Amino acid sequence: MSNLQRASRHSLRALSKKSGLSPSFLSRAMNGERFPSWEATADIARACGADPEVLKKVWDDADARRLRKPRPESLASALRFLHQRAGSPTPSSVSAGSGYALAPDHITHLLDGTTIGTWEDVQTLIQTLDGEYTYFEPLWKQAAAEATASAPAPHPPGQGATNRLEELITTFNNILATGRPTTPRRPLPAPIQAATTWPGR
Repeated sequence: MSNLQRASRHSLRALSKKSGLSPSFLSRAMNGERFPSWEATADIARACGADPEVLKKVWDDADARRLRKPRPESLASALRFLHQRAGSPTPSSVSAGSGYALAPDHITHLLDGTTIGTWEDVQTLIQTLDGEYTYFEPLWKQAAAEATASAPAPHPPGQGATNRLEELITTFNNILATGRPTTPRRPLPAPIQAATTWPGR
């Protein structure tokens, strides 16, 4: 396709107007960062003045090679693969591309696998990176199911406080059973007998 563009002597902007495809998409398709659908490839060929059927066999072969490549198995690795295919844009630029629906930190966590996110978040990221939902949805469901299975079971209401109270009673059982140690009371001092008897008494 890049050879077609050079032969047509059309700029990306001119091809964009003729094909109806965005200049950024055309740029990524031309340098191999994005694999275009057959419909998009045919539109590019027609915009360059070529017969799309000439490219059909070339496109079919390239598509078959692409599908034979091993695909990542986890959600995070699949998202990273998609991110790399999109040219590894920064989290800030991805955030801007999503209309700021996703924060840069959240995008980083989704890509490194420290969070799964909601399916809506993952959809937004996929759409921003020009991915295909149908491939990612089973991976997201699998990751969500694994996260649910590994999460600790919540305590029934009130049980946590009851268990803690029982632990405290057991720990301090001896002290509670014996009570506070008593200190023997000191006897009151006896009055001192007067040594002198005063007159009139």
